[in-house]
Amino acid sequence: MEQTDENRIIEASKRVYQQLGCGHNEHIYHKALVYELNCLGYNLDTEMNLLVKYKDSKGNTHVLASERIDVFIHGINIVLELKATAKPIQSQEFAQIKKYFNELNKLNIICSYGIIINFPQPSAKEIPSEILSQIVKNDI
Repeated sequence: MEQTDENRIIEASKRVYQQLGCGHNEHIYHKALVYELNCLGYNLDTEMNLLVKYKDSKGNTHVLASERIDVFIHGINIVLELKATAKPIQSQEFAQIKKYFNELNKLNIICSYGIIINFPQPSAKEIPSEILSQIVKNDI
């Protein structure tokens, strides 16, 4: 049985966490996950700049800012939002990934879904042994 892309990506994230353990900064997990995704043959951008544009009432387009997508996988158009926090995945992470969908849609880049991956950090109560992940559908 062939694995889906989302399962392959989540499994790669689990490998990273199993090898590194908890307690690292997000950028450490990010770098390791990029290596794993490259091993799987994915074509990706890391820290991909995404210009946020606004069209005013006169039809003029203005660049407001630049957002950065943690990982964007080309060909299958998947956005990965990475976290390294002791908290569970919050609504703000969902809003952030939906914001990326909206801006990518404006560029005619359609993502059917994204994945939020949290490499959990130790808390006063426990040392987590597994990553947390959530697939977010794009409500195009």
